Amino acid sequence: MLNVREILTLVVALALIVATALLGRWQLGRAEYKKALTARIAERMEAKPLEQGPLALNFEPNVWRHVVAKGEYASSWTIYLQNRQYNNQPGFWVLTPLRLGDSQVYVMVMRGWVPRNFDAIDLLPKIATPKGTVEVDGRLAPAPSQLFSFAKDPPGAVIRQNVQIGQFAKYHHIQMLPYVIQELGANAKDGLVRSWPQPDVGMDTNYGYAFQWFSMTALGLGLTIYFLSKRIRQRLRQSSRKESLS
Repeated sequence: MLNVREILTLVVALALIVATALLGRWQLGRAEYKKALTARIAERMEAKPLEQGPLALNFEPNVWRHVVAKGEYASSWTIYLQNRQYNNQPGFWVLTPLRLGDSQVYVMVMRGWVPRNFDAIDLLPKIATPKGTVEVDGRLAPAPSQLFSFAKDPPGAVIRQNVQIGQFAKYHHIQMLPYVIQELGANAKDGLVRSWPQPDVGMDTNYGYAFQWFSMTALGLGLTIYFLSKRIRQRLRQSSRKESLS
């Protein structure tokens, strides 16, 4: 028979085993959901392009879908996001607002990547920005990821670590759509690289967490069985000694 302390220890161990197993199962569920999401994103990328006008598109069901936008670049508001890499080389992502048609609505266009001159880190690369009405072929995307920074960028900074669309629009007193367009295709005139990172929904991370939780489940189960069997063997030996003495 187990004493009260041993019973309580066993109950806690079993509770932890069940909890880690459920967490592992939940992570697997999240991974399967993201696997299906990845398939939907691939379908969107092959779908017919949308036309971006002054009205915002329904973002969630159309994110990563091809889109065509016509308008005029506000080249004076171009910004350069630093510490963005391409083939392990640091550089800038170049972003320029595009005024859509004849409206006063803008959308931020991620135009491409350009290397940084580390001999003159404050020197901006020369980027040719088309004048007049242009047609941008790209894909609907979330705003650029926020990198860690010890200090906030000044509102009007041209070289900056991060950009928040709402704050940018407020600073320039303009109306902007809450997402960006990642421009696609080669354009030898502007010298920008448009090899964007593929959408990553984090599926592999969930599989990794699931493996960790199930490993903890297996470890907990193994230890519980080991100590329980060890305790039972000890009790059996004690009982055997008592019978032999009697």
